[in-house]
Order: sequence, then structure tokens, then C-alpha cells
Amino acid sequence: MAIQVLIVDDETMTLRNLEAIINADPTLNVAGTATNAIDAIQQVRALRPDIVLMDLYLPGEFDGVEAIRRIQNSFNPPKIIAATSFDLESYTRGALEAGAVGFILKNDAETLLIPAIHSAAEGDPIVSPQTTARLIRSFLKPTTAPEIVRARERIAFLSERELQVAHLIGHGKVYKQIAAELNIAPDTVKSTVTNAMQKTGADNGAQIAFLVGQARLDMDEMQ
Repeated sequence: MAIQVLIVDDETMTLRNLEAIINADPTLNVAGTATNAIDAIQQVRALRPDIVLMDLYLPGEFDGVEAIRRIQNSFNPPKIIAATSFDLESYTRGALEAGAVGFILKNDAETLLIPAIHSAAEGDPIVSPQTTARLIRSFLKPTTAPEIVRARERIAFLSERELQVAHLIGHGKVYKQIAAELNIAPDTVKSTVTNAMQKTGADNGAQIAFLVGQARLDMDEMQ
């Protein structure tokens, strides 16, 4: 049975492009579209999609981040992938804290959208590598900045393996790819993420990847 996807975006051309990408995969089906947050919530209730691709900057009463939060608070919510044209830390943080299981930039849609949908359907997180790579490379703020200190406090008890997995999630790798790269079983990757979630209070692997990126840890610090 095809994975049912709801696309939420207020730009007609973007909607068409995203529909075309999804429709090119025979295992996926566009169940419907919405152009604002209120319409998105109504469509989720009516269509019960498996996956929602949510634009974050939406016109109307509230934005995509608040829509994610409200959908996540509903009964048996779908998996939500946040999508935006803006590579801003506030967007990433807001979407992941609201409950999105993945975050992609629209510029990455042609290469990342299909893997992101399949990963979300399987319970795996996916994040546009550009987003986390930017966080990791961004040393303009001092490491004593409050948000960096908080992130480092939350990940302080993560093991080397947990940090490795979070780093790879942040670079766009899905569980199967991580398992192959680290020479471990996919179930081990999942249990590693589960342990890291318990230690950090994160809701999913994408949040953990964001925390590690926000903490400005480089690979030398993860060895």
C-alpha cells in the first residue's frame, strides 16, 4: 500500500514541484495539499495521511511550527517532515521541538525528499546535511553562548557511539546507512538513538542531531 503524503505549502509552483517529485515514486501517493496551517490541520483530520510535509512559513493565523505542534497533540498523529527555504537555526529548532521527525531544505528536495519520506515512515529521522553542517561549522558565537551551553549540558552524558550516530543523522544519513558506516546492525542504531533520547529528553533522533550540532562539537571531540 502506498504511503499517503499531505503537502502543505502556500506557493503554487512549489506545491506542483513537490507533487511531481512524490508522484514519481510508485510507493508514494499525494493524499492532498493545503496552503495554510488551519487547512493543514483539517486535512490531517479528514485524510489521515501517513506523512505530512510541512512548510514552516505559512500565511494566516499561525505558522507551520504551531501547526506541527497542534497536529502532534492530536490522536495518532502522522509523521511530520518540516520543509523550508530558509536555513535558519530558529526554524530548525522550532520545528524539531514541536515534534517534526525530519527537516529538509526545499533546495534539497530533489535528492532528499523521497528518502526523507521513506525514513519518516519507518521511524527514522532525516535532516538536510547543510543545516547541521552549518551549525557545526559556525564558531562565530563563543562557546559560552547560553544556547550552546544548554546544548552541551543536555548531551554531556552521551556515549561516543551515541554522538557518532547523532553526527551522522545530522549529515543526512538514515539508519541503514549509519549501520553500514559504523559496521553495526540497524537495530543497534535504533537502540542507540532511544538511549540518547532518554539521556537528553529529546523526542526523536532529529532533535538529538540538532542538539549535537548546536553544541558545536567537531569530530575530534567525538573520538
